Amino acid sequence: MEEWAIPMSKAGMLSTKKIEVEVSLSSRALSISNLGRELSSGVLTLNSVANLTGKVELMFIMKKKKSSTMDCTIAFDLSSKTLKSLQCK
Repeated sequence: MEEWAIPMSKAGMLSTKKIEVEVSLSSRALSISNLGRELSSGVLTLNSVANLTGKVELMFIMKKKKSSTMDCTIAFDLSSKTLKSLQCK
């Protein structure tokens, strides 16, 4: 598991802050036989999990530790080289 630091920033009240992140995928948990089945089916399925934790300061008074988790399943159609589906929880 890798970790990255996100620089401090501010978001206004009742708003959100978008952060762009680049990731690299590896298939270390995918066995050769499973990879062969995936490739012959024409659809490659990848799972991705991300966890974001940090401190939130409210009105310069309260500081709270918060976290958010994202769990995604991504399916690629290998014949057309397109994204078939993307489902995140």
